[in-house]
Amino acid sequence: MLSVDVSDLEGDLKDELSGFIESRLAVKSERNGDKISFDDKSDRTHVRGPEVRTYLKRFMHTKGIRKKYRLLSYEGNLKFVKLREDQTKEEEEE
Repeated sequence: MLSVDVSDLEGDLKDELSGFIESRLAVKSERNGDKISFDDKSDRTHVRGPEVRTYLKRFMHTKGIRKKYRLLSYEGNLKFVKLREDQTKEEEEE
C-alpha cells in the first residue's frame, strides 16, 4: 500500500486525483483526510511506488500544475508540496 499526502493541493484536485489514478492503474483508493492510500485491486498484480509516481506526474501535467507543485518521496510515501512564488519565478526564467 502506498499513501500520498495531498494537504497542499487546492480545490477539487484532491478529489480528481484518486479517480485519475484508478482509471489508469489497477488500484483502489481510500481517502482519509488529506491522505490518499492506494492498494492493489487484484492479488495477481502489484502496483509499485514508481508507477504511481509516474501517473501522479502525468496528473500534474494534465491539470497544468507542474509549475506550482512538486512531488516528493519520503519514507516510502509521496507528498505534494506547493512551491513558493520565488521558486516558480526561477523555473519560468530557465
